[in-house]
Amino acid sequence: MASAWFGPCPHCNSALSYLEGVTGSTMKPVCPRCKVAITVVRATFLMADNSRRIPYAKDAARPVIRSDSDQ
Repeated sequence: MASAWFGPCPHCNSALSYLEGVTGSTMKPVCPRCKVAITVVRATFLMADNSRRIPYAKDAARPVIRSDSDQ
């Protein structure tokens, strides 16, 4: 069964869609932005996530989570 999740590239920190178990999936997918192979535990196809603003800080490997009180 195919599944998807959204997260940053571990190298360039750009927003990606990780599509697992779909046609074209490989065990060493290449980031569409930095062109570096990413090691995964399940066959994955990577797509750049252009559907929203980049949710990741440029210097952090994790998403930036803000609450309404932080603004």
